[in-house]
Amino acid sequence: MTIDTPDADHDRATAIEAELIRTRDPERWDVRVGFDPGRWICLPPAWPHDGHDDVSSWVESTGRAVAARTMSPTRAQRRWLKRVLEKLADWRTPNELKYLYLPSLDSDISLLRIQFEPCEGDRDVELTALVTESASPAIEPPVVTEVETEALGAGKHALRYSMIDGVCSVMSVYGFRAPPFDLRITCEMGSVALVPALQPVVRDLVRGISVVPGG
Repeated sequence: MTIDTPDADHDRATAIEAELIRTRDPERWDVRVGFDPGRWICLPPAWPHDGHDDVSSWVESTGRAVAARTMSPTRAQRRWLKRVLEKLADWRTPNELKYLYLPSLDSDISLLRIQFEPCEGDRDVELTALVTESASPAIEPPVVTEVETEALGAGKHALRYSMIDGVCSVMSVYGFRAPPFDLRITCEMGSVALVPALQPVVRDLVRGISVVPGG
């Protein structure tokens, strides 16, 4: 009788992962996101987008939708949102999806980015690097915790605290390996006071992310 050991289980899981990476062509797989459109705005990854062929149409439609969720929208708020959307509408980077958290014009705005690249290197090393490394120095080393979603499997998470313009700002960072991609999901949450309310919302969007065969 053969008794599996933790090392044997780890080796088997590593072999399965390696085979998935080898056989899954990144060009044939997509990152899909299920999200609440009443809270999040998907920035256009390409045109046409969400039934709109150009920036002006999308900006107008999105502005109306957010204003409709606002108790008493002002002209100043509408103009501000128009400027923000126009600035972000054509901001595209390879292998990245972007979402704005803006349930209403009275809410604080947050940017969530999903970056994905072909898997490489040791899983634990790569995922830890994804959630701890950043261009902005951390106030203290982030505490890395284990997380899991049904679609992406096991991953890592950390809250990164940095000083930006003299104010402590918090970024929520996730890392997952879902062959053929390593994913880094970041959300700028702003001040420490906003974390308790925003982190569950970010967690819900992360649960809606999956890697699927391309259409």
